[in-house]
Amino acid sequence: MKIPPFWVKERREIAGRTFRLHGLSYESQEEARRRLDEKAVLWQSMLAAPLGADLQMVSELRQELRRLDECNLPYSAAILEPIEQQLDEENIITRNRYGCLVLNSERVCFADVDRFSHGIWASLFGSREKDEQKLIKAIGKLCRESASLSARLYRTAHGWRVMLKEPSLTLLSAREAYLFKALHADSLYVKLCATQCCWRARLSPKPFHRGLKRFPSMLDSQQRAAEWVAAYERAVAGMGVCRLVETFGPVMDDPVVALHDEATRALTPELELA
Repeated sequence: MKIPPFWVKERREIAGRTFRLHGLSYESQEEARRRLDEKAVLWQSMLAAPLGADLQMVSELRQELRRLDECNLPYSAAILEPIEQQLDEENIITRNRYGCLVLNSERVCFADVDRFSHGIWASLFGSREKDEQKLIKAIGKLCRESASLSARLYRTAHGWRVMLKEPSLTLLSAREAYLFKALHADSLYVKLCATQCCWRARLSPKPFHRGLKRFPSMLDSQQRAAEWVAAYERAVAGMGVCRLVETFGPVMDDPVVALHDEATRALTPELELA
């Protein structure tokens, strides 16, 4: 999980072209700015090279860009979101680009499931109720296969969320791949887990369900961002994110469970989901 506390984004005009650049740092905002400037210089050098520059130059540029982002894994990327709360080294709450609170975890696995139908006809003519019963059976089967697997199933506005924990379950592992496949986890979500090196779960409702405007950047105007958050919290006060349906396997003993259920209002079934 790479969530730098300091970062900056800018559009830069380089050789007549517009680039969206970012700089990040785990030390200071000044270092983040310096790294963004270094990236601009690198792109300037690349664009000034003769037409048909060799692949070696392109490879070196990519390596330098990844070095500046401190990315060691080939396809990893930092999460450039304001940090709202750090629970511990493995769990951090951020605010995403449209203003929702998001839990980023390296310890508790989340799987997003949009549908649990087999085949095109089931997808077109199946019902959500039948899909949920199939998903319940699939989770039960997984927990019977492994006595150490704990699972919690939640219903969301348009699908389901499955919370999982097991000693052998780690990020990017074969076990993770097996569980995601068995649960029909959303393919985009699976890719994001690999890229961002963590599991993510939205904790607060989507603002556009209440007609709120786009969340302003905290870097552009902290006051405007604070005013937006206050209005957002008032607007979604009577809404939830998910609803607990059923638990499976051993009791999931982790403080993240209580935090998740309280933040999402998962144990208040009468609330509208968003």
